[in-house]
Order: sequence, then C-alpha cells, then structure tokens
Amino acid sequence: MNFDYPVGATPLDPDELDGLRLPHISTRAELDRWEQDNITAGEAWAFSRKRKDILGDAFMCRLHKRMFGNVWRWAGLHRNSDKNIGGPWW
Repeated sequence: MNFDYPVGATPLDPDELDGLRLPHISTRAELDRWEQDNITAGEAWAFSRKRKDILGDAFMCRLHKRMFGNVWRWAGLHRNSDKNIGGPWW
C-alpha cells in the first residue's frame, strides 16, 4: 500500500497501517471514503441523544471508536506516537 499524501497531511507509519481493518484498501481516496462513512455513522450516534460528560476522556474514546472503529483497530485508544504539530503528543 502506497499512499500519496496531500500537502500538510500526516503520513501513517507502518505500525498504524497494521491496524487497518480493511486489507482491500490500496489508495488514499479509498481510505478517505471508508473513514468518511464511518465518521458519518459516529456523528449520527453522537447526536442521537443528549450525552453527559462530552468533554471527558471516556466519551472522547467512545466517540473516536464510533468514528473510526470500522476502519482502524486502534480506534478509541490513546495515541502512542507523536503526530501533533506545535506541541508534545502526550
């Protein structure tokens, strides 16, 4: 799998790519499409009812899993690599 990244995009490292649940994806456009569909489903879940503590860690992890869990195994988990711009990732 060889993705062409747009300017400013953060490339995925090999460890992150190992977490891809969909081995048939071979282009960035395919990945973007699958992620967008998953994000739409996560958004529907998030706005389906009032939720408590939406700024809490547990909710954020659940939301991330809902938004990316069909595409990535690591969805909903805390990051363990530095992807932040302008500050430390931890």
